[in-house]
Amino acid sequence: MALQAKQTTQQRLMLAPNVTLALEVLRMPTMELQAFLRQQVEENPLLEVDEEAEEPDETAPDDPNGAEEPPAGGLDEEWLSHWQTEASGHDPDDEEGLNRLLEQRLAKPESFHESLRLQLGCQPLSDEERRLGEALIARLDEHGYLDGSLDELAVELGVAVPTLEAALKVIQRFDPPGVGARDLRECLLLQVERNGLCGSLAHRILTDHFPLFVQHHFSALAKATDSSPAQVEEACACLRRLNPRPGRIFSGDLPPSVVPDLILVRQETHDDVELNDQAVPRVTISRAYARMLKQPDTPDDAREFLANKLRQATWLVKAIEERNATLLAIGRCLISLQREFIAQGPKALKPLTQAQVAQLIGRHASTVSRAIAGKTIDTPCGIFRLEQLFPSGVPQPRAAASADVSDAAIKSEIQRLIAEEDARQPFSDEALAQRLAQRRIAVARRTIAKYRTALKILPAHLRRRQL
Repeated sequence: MALQAKQTTQQRLMLAPNVTLALEVLRMPTMELQAFLRQQVEENPLLEVDEEAEEPDETAPDDPNGAEEPPAGGLDEEWLSHWQTEASGHDPDDEEGLNRLLEQRLAKPESFHESLRLQLGCQPLSDEERRLGEALIARLDEHGYLDGSLDELAVELGVAVPTLEAALKVIQRFDPPGVGARDLRECLLLQVERNGLCGSLAHRILTDHFPLFVQHHFSALAKATDSSPAQVEEACACLRRLNPRPGRIFSGDLPPSVVPDLILVRQETHDDVELNDQAVPRVTISRAYARMLKQPDTPDDAREFLANKLRQATWLVKAIEERNATLLAIGRCLISLQREFIAQGPKALKPLTQAQVAQLIGRHASTVSRAIAGKTIDTPCGIFRLEQLFPSGVPQPRAAASADVSDAAIKSEIQRLIAEEDARQPFSDEALAQRLAQRRIAVARRTIAKYRTALKILPAHLRRRQL
């Protein structure tokens, strides 16, 4: 069969470039939109940032604190010399100024591995021991645990396992307590020993009866250790106060802060919603280039380039205006429909769908879905994702309630019941379902188990604290 070319007519649904841009801008949260606008201003000369005032320079030329930071190495002569040089700008008799300089140095957060390397540099070790210590620190994960076995690492480093284990003992003496452990049991043991509790009941529980402690079998622990229930409960309470993830205390490992897209403003007569657009640059169309486009002596190629960029800039400005208007409409609609949530918190959320909000604000449901994706709102109850204000409803029989109950309200009731339960006889999932039924909320036991898992609440036999 010979190949031949022929023309056909097809119908395709394609979005115009301005529509595609508007949908993309509508999806962006505040911080992502900020970076996107900065990039567009750099690429499009027709766009300008309307800045009311320039940001002040944080480091003044004559500020002694604006000197270069010292390297994060050991306490060697070069580092001490740099410290003395920088501190020489202060009056030696000015104790307050020197203390302020020291606080600024100590306030600078270190990463987890940098802190351990600094402590390793202060130890009187041989070159071989220091090499093994560096290798062990590099193999610690973000929680402070050793990633991998000593046997594998010993083969990789070409040393004997006892030699590597001795180097690990050195790392385990560093701060934070519990660092360098190979499992949870060893992590807790290191902290107990650091607190001077060797030989105590808590130490014996970790050493000989750790599985019983994990499973909360306190009666078996009391028999195995020949102790009273009160003593076992006190020892287990001491162990629960320990840190199972010592590496996570460093600020460099903490998650970034959330910048809300909407802010709820409480007023005397009513509540309102405002855009949190202070960090977003306000872009406008450059008047100079717009005038150049109208000048008759502008070359044709330059005129075509400016016309294309002007069209793109106009699309972007309109897309931002439409995004802001849609977000404000959704936010104001939500606070009018979820008034009880503002006063009472998540437990008062009502079942709500995106289609209902879309109908009220005159937008399509897909537009609402795209607009709330990744967006947050700052309320008196905290910062919430907009998706959380659309809780699904759990259907209720007529004998139980007159309307559906939101899953957020059910989760809040579960949390309240578990907080009020007797620690010696915690509620099972079936008992929680019966308690909710007494409050005219019909929920199946399997649904209770699903919500409890989502709330990261242990089952009843693991929540039991006393005999």
